[in-house]
Amino acid sequence: MKRLSIQWKVALLTSFYILVVLVGSILFAVWNFEKNLLKEREKNTIKTISNIVESYKDFFIVRNLEKIDEMVKKISSSEAIVKTVVLDIDGRVIGHTDITNLGKFFPDILKKFSKKSSPFLEKETDNTVNYYYPVMVETTPVGYVITSYNKDIIKATVDFDILKIAIQTLSISIFVILASFLGTFVISGIVIRPIKVLKDKIVNLASNIDKPLKIEKVFKPNLSKECIKEISSECWLSSDNASKIMQELGELTLRECQNCPKYKSSVSGEIEELTYSFYMMTASLKDYLKKLEEAYKERETLNCLASMGEMSAKIAHEIKNALYAIGNAANYLRTNVNNPLVKEFSTVIKDEVNRLNEMTVSFLNFSKLIEPKFEYQDLNQAIKESIKLLEDDFKNENMCLLLELDENIPPIRFDKNLLKQIVLNLAINALDALRETQKDTKIFKIKTQTIEKQNNRFIQIIFEDNGTGIPEEIKDKIFKPFFSAKPKGTGLGLPIVYKIVYSHGWNINLQTEKNKGTKFIIEIKLN
Repeated sequence: MKRLSIQWKVALLTSFYILVVLVGSILFAVWNFEKNLLKEREKNTIKTISNIVESYKDFFIVRNLEKIDEMVKKISSSEAIVKTVVLDIDGRVIGHTDITNLGKFFPDILKKFSKKSSPFLEKETDNTVNYYYPVMVETTPVGYVITSYNKDIIKATVDFDILKIAIQTLSISIFVILASFLGTFVISGIVIRPIKVLKDKIVNLASNIDKPLKIEKVFKPNLSKECIKEISSECWLSSDNASKIMQELGELTLRECQNCPKYKSSVSGEIEELTYSFYMMTASLKDYLKKLEEAYKERETLNCLASMGEMSAKIAHEIKNALYAIGNAANYLRTNVNNPLVKEFSTVIKDEVNRLNEMTVSFLNFSKLIEPKFEYQDLNQAIKESIKLLEDDFKNENMCLLLELDENIPPIRFDKNLLKQIVLNLAINALDALRETQKDTKIFKIKTQTIEKQNNRFIQIIFEDNGTGIPEEIKDKIFKPFFSAKPKGTGLGLPIVYKIVYSHGWNINLQTEKNKGTKFIIEIKLN
């Protein structure tokens, strides 16, 4: 070894080091991967069983034994499944891997389900596990499924998969060792000069990606904090809040900071410039992903609104025709048949026809394309006139209605009637939320203000209440048509608000917390 040249020593020692690292990594990865994969396979088995049972839930209600048998076969198609038992709510077997058990009673199993209302696992032996799954419709059980699976079979499939991966990894490792030996042998004889080339490549990549991620430290604390480009409150190079500033700037870091004289004069060396370029690239990437996600959500909501609007228009039109005929028939009976019972029921029919007709009209209104009639108007005055219609409602309910309107807001272009719909819909929702809360002081506040973000000015209209709040699980559904958390709601109020906001080119955001309240924020960009 002593007689070998440095080039050979570096090549051999590097290859030996890579061999040790690879072997150790492979052994550790195989051990760790087997453990995690086994858990994942078992979890997937349980999830598959649950999904299959849920997809056949309706057949439990109608007692379709043929479909239940089909469900049992689907579950048992996995080689890890030992047996599947399906019981009705009385404990009678209505599905079984072994059909000879059909019709038998298992009251002991029902006792286990009576103690727990959610799925649970129970070990039968060291290698067999029973998965108990109550089939629920809302909070009512309609049947029970017990599936037994063998963990040893799952482990065998996992071990087989890992063996195939290990063989492939071994062949790759041999190639890597050989390649590392040859590469190190060549590289060790050449003067290292990759940093500048790497820097140029990353800067080029960052310039083309176009959007942001994260900064973790202060770079130049002795540098002045002033941003000479005036695109932020402080220069991120010397700020204690570099991460926050770059996150707000987003793509501006690439467009402005890279050409900033202060940035160019403060960078000392290629490695530092490479680091800064990387941070600017990641900041831009995060901004791009955020905007992409927002655009996708908006497109999904608009597609849903368009589809539901078209469907509701067609259905509502047909219903109106039928309601017209039913209403006329009821009128005829009430007028021409001298029978108290007929008159009573014809009146009920007429009242229900009128109610359905009102609902149909609301569906038709939702389906229409909203075309605002823009005029320059006083936003605050329009809000005052709109909320005045509900002042007595808040007063009668002993609720506090507050208006905090910024008098410096300039006139803007909007449709006054459509804005009234927004105000009334959100105020009525707040009324309902405040009725449900047990707080002593119930407050609904409408606030207007101007803010600045990224060198742009916005007007914000904030509708805030301290009611019950919106549950986390339905936050993403509230703007979808026909979804309502209210027992008598049509599910069109907030979708109509969304359509009006979008038709004006504005944005609406939701902030809510359970039992603390809800805040809707409409943002209007000032050109």
